[in-house]
Amino acid sequence: MLLVSGNTQQRCAELLHCSPTTVSRKLKWLALYKKSMPLFSTEKHIQIDEMESIEHTKLKPLTIPICVSDTYQILGVRVGRIPAKGHLAELSKKKYGVRENEREKVLRELLQNLRDEVRIRPLTITTDSHPLYPKLMKEYFPEAKHITVVSRELKEKQRELIHHKVTKKVFDPLFALNQRCAKIRSDVRRMTRRSWCTTKIIENLHQHLLLYQIYNNDYVIN
Repeated sequence: MLLVSGNTQQRCAELLHCSPTTVSRKLKWLALYKKSMPLFSTEKHIQIDEMESIEHTKLKPLTIPICVSDTYQILGVRVGRIPAKGHLAELSKKKYGVRENEREKVLRELLQNLRDEVRIRPLTITTDSHPLYPKLMKEYFPEAKHITVVSRELKEKQRELIHHKVTKKVFDPLFALNQRCAKIRSDVRRMTRRSWCTTKIIENLHQHLLLYQIYNNDYVIN
């Protein structure tokens, strides 16, 4: 509970009067429970998008594809490396070399896992308008209807225009996913924006997110 309530591993160790190494090992051990807990989802409407985080520095960004149901269950999450963008791209390449782009790889892993574990094929899959999604959705879920929506960043730019302010009252088609992502930012300390607490090893971030998935789904279901 401490690890999914906005605490760092160091703070957990202080509260429990134990070693930080003990907390780190406990996190890895608890994350193994997810592998023995099949999903077997029967959700008919799911939402897929990506969060972003960093691996120790902003020059080493990470992509986190995540799938959430309309009932706020987290159905899957993966973590992969992506190259830096914008004004950090050249500096990242100079300091750390060419960084592998694992976006499509981890998206495929997420979709393959969903296809293996869902009991009923989803009727609709909602994503943003990223050009990579249509091809992958057609490949893994050809019978599902793929719905694309305008990304949140583009909506914010549109809201700057007076005649688009009415869009503030329109329901967000990706609300369940965006709300879970916001909770992850709040409850998983290493995911908090503008925090000194960062991920050093991406496998540990994935395990922490799996632990949060267990906590979230148990809370939603019960």
